[in-house]
Amino acid sequence: MEKSAIKIKEQLEFWFLKYYVKDRSEISGKELFTLFDLLENRIKDDLTKKLNLREGELPALFLKTSDNSFIINTTERFIRLAGNQVDYIEYADFESHKGYDNFIVRKRLIGKPVNVKTEGYYSDFGLKMKTGEIIEWKIPTGTPGFGFWNVTKKCERIGRKYLKK
Repeated sequence: MEKSAIKIKEQLEFWFLKYYVKDRSEISGKELFTLFDLLENRIKDDLTKKLNLREGELPALFLKTSDNSFIINTTERFIRLAGNQVDYIEYADFESHKGYDNFIVRKRLIGKPVNVKTEGYYSDFGLKMKTGEIIEWKIPTGTPGFGFWNVTKKCERIGRKYLKK
């Protein structure tokens, strides 16, 4: 079954809002993981130029992974912008998330272990391809990272069910 880019974008946004149990009006666009359309126009315009989108492809979700690194979920693929480097993973090639690598650090002051549910850190996160290859991209830990993980795990479904082969 084929779905239009607009329908796929609406599906991604629906999954995002459902995960966070929020209405669109409760999202500001300033969150680390947010809806692309809610970003400031200047940021959207700059990113759109760098994305080199295909005809009919629409950006839907945005994850800030550092000051100059981002992952944008479009209607067809994950696109990572890291400085001047652009990498992407087609949903048709994506199988699932492997998740975070073993991420435990010790806080300097208290000496206690900190895990991936702790806010404010970044950790390698595995995206598993249908070939079995694992591609690791650094993403935030805590709420934004788990939001990305839970919302985008369904992108396999988009690649399998809705995109032209």
